[in-house]
Amino acid sequence: MDIYFFNITVLRNKEIYEEKLNDMDEDRLGKIRQLKRTDDKLRSLGAGLLISFIKKKYAIQEKIVVDKFGKPYFEKGLLHFNLSHSGNYVIAAVSKYDIGIDIQRVRTDKHRIAEKNFLPEECAYINEVEDEHVRQQRFCEIWTVKEAYLKEKGIGLRKPLNSFEVELSGDAPKIVGEEALRVVQFRIDQKYIVSVCAGRQDKDFQIEEIKIQ
Repeated sequence: MDIYFFNITVLRNKEIYEEKLNDMDEDRLGKIRQLKRTDDKLRSLGAGLLISFIKKKYAIQEKIVVDKFGKPYFEKGLLHFNLSHSGNYVIAAVSKYDIGIDIQRVRTDKHRIAEKNFLPEECAYINEVEDEHVRQQRFCEIWTVKEAYLKEKGIGLRKPLNSFEVELSGDAPKIVGEEALRVVQFRIDQKYIVSVCAGRQDKDFQIEEIKIQ
């Protein structure tokens, strides 16, 4: 699997924003125009830039279509990809196999929604420490794994987050009962936690930051 991420901060420059906007196809332009908030527009443009980079790098000609559950894929399905964004970053994972990725910025008090969405064992993992910042990190560790897993399966939030368990006691996170899957977790800028869910046949991976030339 290959993982690519892009910092949207550069797009806050109006000249660069307009230049890169002109490079987008009508589908992406339509998505950007529908958005109200500036940051959402920047992240959507960033996603478009990542997709353009991936299509060029892997010589992909076919268009992107969306299945009935909202998961995007290249029309011929020869290469799988998945996107996520949070704060200043857009990130993508590319693989020959089904794959899911999620990125979350560690934010104050976000972990408090854990009790409504997580299993008791997961909540205990979050709350066993007194440091508030560590609790926030642990929440994001679990949340991103759950999101990445659901995206790998292609079912979004149609499966309740508390219907499966994430275990973080070992060297790497794992989804209980899903031995065929592996989870890769890492940080960007120390403020963002990323989780990727893929098949165990995806043994090797690389991470690359994409910058505007």
